[in-house]
Amino acid sequence: MNKFFIAFFMLMTMRSSAQTDSVRTIDEVVITANRFPQKQINTGKVMTVVTQREIEKSPYQSLAEILNRQVGLSIVGSNNAPGTNMDIYVRGAATGNALILLNGNPIFDPSTIRSTFDINFIPLSTIERIEILKGGQSTIYGSDAMAGVINIITKKQTNKKQQTNLEFSNASFGTLSANANTMGSIKNIQYLLGYQQMKSTGFSSAIDSTGKNAFDKDGMRQQAANFWLGAPINQHFKWHFAGNWSKYKNDLDETAYEDAKDFTVKNQHLSLNGGITHSIKMGEMHLNYNINQTSRNYLDDSLFLNGFTSYMQSDYKGRSSFAEWYGNFKLHKNLTLFSSIDHKWQNTDQYYFSTSSYGDYESTLSSDSAKITISSISSSLVYNSDKGLNIELGGRFNAHNMYGNNLTYTFNPSYVLKNKWKFAFNISSAFKAPTLYQLYDGFSGQPHLKPETSTNKEFSLSYLGAKNLVTRIVAFERNTKNGIDYDYIHYKYYNYYSKTEKGVEVEANYTQKKWSTAVNYTFVNGNLTAENFVYNASSYGYDAKGDTTYAYLTRIPKNTLNISFSYQINQQFQFAVFQKIVDKRFEPQYMSAPIEMPGFQLTDVHLQYILNKNITFTVGLKNIFNKKYQEVYGYATRGRNYVVGVRVIL
Repeated sequence: MNKFFIAFFMLMTMRSSAQTDSVRTIDEVVITANRFPQKQINTGKVMTVVTQREIEKSPYQSLAEILNRQVGLSIVGSNNAPGTNMDIYVRGAATGNALILLNGNPIFDPSTIRSTFDINFIPLSTIERIEILKGGQSTIYGSDAMAGVINIITKKQTNKKQQTNLEFSNASFGTLSANANTMGSIKNIQYLLGYQQMKSTGFSSAIDSTGKNAFDKDGMRQQAANFWLGAPINQHFKWHFAGNWSKYKNDLDETAYEDAKDFTVKNQHLSLNGGITHSIKMGEMHLNYNINQTSRNYLDDSLFLNGFTSYMQSDYKGRSSFAEWYGNFKLHKNLTLFSSIDHKWQNTDQYYFSTSSYGDYESTLSSDSAKITISSISSSLVYNSDKGLNIELGGRFNAHNMYGNNLTYTFNPSYVLKNKWKFAFNISSAFKAPTLYQLYDGFSGQPHLKPETSTNKEFSLSYLGAKNLVTRIVAFERNTKNGIDYDYIHYKYYNYYSKTEKGVEVEANYTQKKWSTAVNYTFVNGNLTAENFVYNASSYGYDAKGDTTYAYLTRIPKNTLNISFSYQINQQFQFAVFQKIVDKRFEPQYMSAPIEMPGFQLTDVHLQYILNKNITFTVGLKNIFNKKYQEVYGYATRGRNYVVGVRVIL
């Protein structure tokens, strides 16, 4: 399979030499690679850009569905019941190893075990574009950027034109959504205000293995709002202030194949950020401050509770603040210096209560003790030669109030040959700081944990010789040390495991006058070395017996293929087909061997009709062959389903 797609990549490259009628997306300006505007051709980093146009011309309704179609990414749960908390895997790395940015600002949920952020909070209708930067990026972005960075850039007002946009859709499973935003300017202040609402009857989260259809439906209701304000202060200064708020409530089931009648969770997130930009002769300086607050409230008083518990309530609150100064300075026409200083605060409050035949059980974790700070200083030099040579060299120093200090580095040379071929190599180190749960949990927390660290290598080859074709092949390897594992003897987290992931990514995007096609393929494999715990029946516990090394790709397929084809029938009507092929995966099981999950294929269709410049109708038909499959063992996925929508510009 690998050889087939490498051959396909080369075939597309050779075929393209005579085509000249499309736009070269490699010249697109991106921000995420180096934190200042730069053309993709001038950076050796591996980036994928998802534009608003691509989002609008797809049948997908959520951020998770869009990300799940990108090379190197696997979003487990994107096709499960509404409100499912998605797991984001980048190049085979564990969850929590891809840093999520909102408009360039890091967002976390410090109350979760891996400090992962729930992307359900960000409605797709608010997004202008997504920049996905893969590889170890801790030198620029700090903790959690072990496998990459996903920068979600929301819509904002960029001109003084007054405009209001409305979107309405009706979809399967009783799903209705309405979105509105208005933008304009008042005097010299530009603004955008948005509001989104969605409700879905849903379907049973757990699979009814009896086939009696006795499981109730698990639905979701969501509200979200966002705003952006910005204005120049004078010729050299400008400011901005933005916010995103979202809350939703959804129904849950107990476990795989097991229903629950009254298990619900309420989720809420608030993100506020503001900043000042100072333009100087040699570049720009930025001063930003960002706060995030997330809460999750679980309540289970079902008659069908798991085990012997008759009532369960758990509340989680996570808070993070992030302050930074950074700037880019043109030292020479070919040399740019990037420097930053930042400081992050995090804390959490957690409460758990349950009632059973054994009595009440209660535990708490207070933000008075469960808190951390981390300060960093970083700098990098970016050299862009007139003759095609580009080099980035940088480092970061981090000071953590618990584990002390650590360093990261990056070295990223690239070369563009005759404006046709681009060769790039990247070697970098990255880290993930231990989370508040791993440090402070009353039962399994360990305050002496060190950060997980990794060394990342990647080599990429791109062909740029035709205006209507973009092709790229990437080989990558990541070696992780000091991985935070769970000790089944002392029931504590500890630094132990090491892991290696290797893989290949292949991409080809080809465009003609009326049609275009895009293909991306990901191969990834991994091995993990950990302490070998063996169950001791006489002591009802575990004994440590040396190390064990085994193939380890939890829920992640070795092979994934995405294909899309679109055809512009006329100026008004566009048709597109999307195909996804997923290899088998393995689902981990407690005290037993992993379960092999079969591969599956999905086919989706999208139709777009432009009535006039102000009104557009869309129809999406997903999983049109009604394939039965599981993303997570024991949990249901969407069968054949549809979405019908209209967009109106006033």
